[in-house]
Amino acid sequence: MATTSNHYIVILCGGTGPRLWPLSHANYPKQFLSLFGKKTLLEQTFDRAKKVCSSKNIFIVSNQKYQEEIEKIIGNKIPSQNFLYEPDKKNTAMAIIFAISHIYDINPNAVITTTPSDHYIQKNLQFKKSLNKAYKISTKHDCIVTIGIKPTFPNPSFGYILPQQKNENYSRISLFIEKPDKETAEKLIRKNCFWNSGIYTFTLSGILSEFKKLQPEYFTIFEKLKNKGDLENIYKNAPNLAIDRAISEKSNNILVIPASFDWSDVGEWKSIRQNLEQDIDGHAVIDNETNFLSFNSKNCLINSPKNKLVGLIGINNLAIIDTPDSLLICNLDQSASVRDLVSLIVKKKKYKQYFLKK
Repeated sequence: MATTSNHYIVILCGGTGPRLWPLSHANYPKQFLSLFGKKTLLEQTFDRAKKVCSSKNIFIVSNQKYQEEIEKIIGNKIPSQNFLYEPDKKNTAMAIIFAISHIYDINPNAVITTTPSDHYIQKNLQFKKSLNKAYKISTKHDCIVTIGIKPTFPNPSFGYILPQQKNENYSRISLFIEKPDKETAEKLIRKNCFWNSGIYTFTLSGILSEFKKLQPEYFTIFEKLKNKGDLENIYKNAPNLAIDRAISEKSNNILVIPASFDWSDVGEWKSIRQNLEQDIDGHAVIDNETNFLSFNSKNCLINSPKNKLVGLIGINNLAIIDTPDSLLICNLDQSASVRDLVSLIVKKKKYKQYFLKK
């Protein structure tokens, strides 16, 4: 049931998920994977969105190359015009401007929540309550509201939010730091920082005011899109910035509310294992058809094609991800570095096919 007809949700579905290679790759990124049950992460995101607003108010923004897979998963659950496909990959600030230009034509009084398509969130009722709260605060203050997550360890892959002035419903933000080093993250956690969930709620007037003030080039792009300019040419000349870099780090008009739901960005193999059922030795499998035997081994994450047996002897805390064409063996405490490995893969002509698949 919709909170109000003015609430819209934009699902950002253009990421390539390099940290979950080799299951995730450029042509089949993690939002299309079924990591927790039978539904893909995209399906789970869509199901949460339906609890917050009407299906006709849900939009999906992605790259044109993913059109077939997205429409196979979502089907006719939203109007066909709510699938928005970008001609080029230009990061989340551009994806949000693209979505805003469409929704503005439909309802200039819209309040929009943008959410990644590839996060794992439990307690859906609490998620709905948090978004309803963000909607009310954003509407009242004509501002941007983000949802903060209480950190469990100093993860350098996340954005960190230092709250300043507090009241019972929200906090003003004194500092927003995107992907600090581990030492800085530890200091921020001691100051009661939040992780940034990447889930933003804003009024159209609030977000456009920030773009006009902080990133005027994007505001010009918004006006071109609104006036039905040449999409390919607009994208060709557009900047390539994440919304966190473009707006969040610079804005004085962002409030944060603490999450009341369980959240994981499942961006690393370590976080995948933490969210899966584990056996008596701490081992977890992604696919229930994975076969393995363990001797004197602990706390591993295993995935392999069926009809193959994986044997573990004297190893601990490893991700062993076997696919038909690639094998990853990774210390779970260093699983964020899979992104760096993928960077090496795509730089080498001999190996780039293993991520940039045709």
